[in-house]
Amino acid sequence: MQKVIINIGDKIEMTHVKSASRRKLSGNTYGSMLLDYDGMRSAKISMPIFEGKVVPLELEDEYDLCFFTSLGLYRCRAKVVKRYREGKMYVLNMEFLSLPKKFQRRQFYRLECMQEIHFRVISEEEKTLRDVITESSFSDDTMQKAYEHKLKEFATQWENALMTDISGGGVRLQCRHHLEPGTYIEVKAPLVINEEIFPFQCMAKIVADVNLEGNPNENELRCEFDNIRKEQRELVVKYVFEEQKRRLRK
Repeated sequence: MQKVIINIGDKIEMTHVKSASRRKLSGNTYGSMLLDYDGMRSAKISMPIFEGKVVPLELEDEYDLCFFTSLGLYRCRAKVVKRYREGKMYVLNMEFLSLPKKFQRRQFYRLECMQEIHFRVISEEEKTLRDVITESSFSDDTMQKAYEHKLKEFATQWENALMTDISGGGVRLQCRHHLEPGTYIEVKAPLVINEEIFPFQCMAKIVADVNLEGNPNENELRCEFDNIRKEQRELVVKYVFEEQKRRLRK
């Protein structure tokens, strides 16, 4: 079935999400093309070319791959396992760490800012508890309240960070902590809209952790909002829109 979804010749966008040697992640988006696929976990793609030069990606580094297919956009995470030359073409062998899944790319205007934000890491236990509360239909209100009370016990240790941009799709922040991509966090910050303060709080998933050399906040966390409610996203979009208008008036 996977062979039907992605096909030889499909264009690919590659985003660096993890360095095996813990080096600084690349902030560039690379273009590639699917050359072969076994329908399961192994694929051969062209080595990306950036600014006219072949980019020899490091072995064992991980990338998010976005496939532009006839059925829409599909995304997965993959690891570089081999690089070599085949005739005149430079090639990468990739091992899929997840199967390609369809996703809807949302385009939100990203507002650059410098604002204090708070975050905390969500443990596996808390994530499981959240999933249980979300997916279960409790026949006993007492049990549901007990679960929700337990959930509140987790929200105690918050860390300070600096928010450097925000959009309806996610947030970017700088902090002193290194956190692996795939880690879930909760973020909260006051959003000022027309001189009125609105508290914003939401779960997010880290998609990249970039080391910032020479910066007192040593790491930059790039995060996507996770399970964000419609009214929460609308609040962020409104904040970005009103803040942009306010800056233009200046």
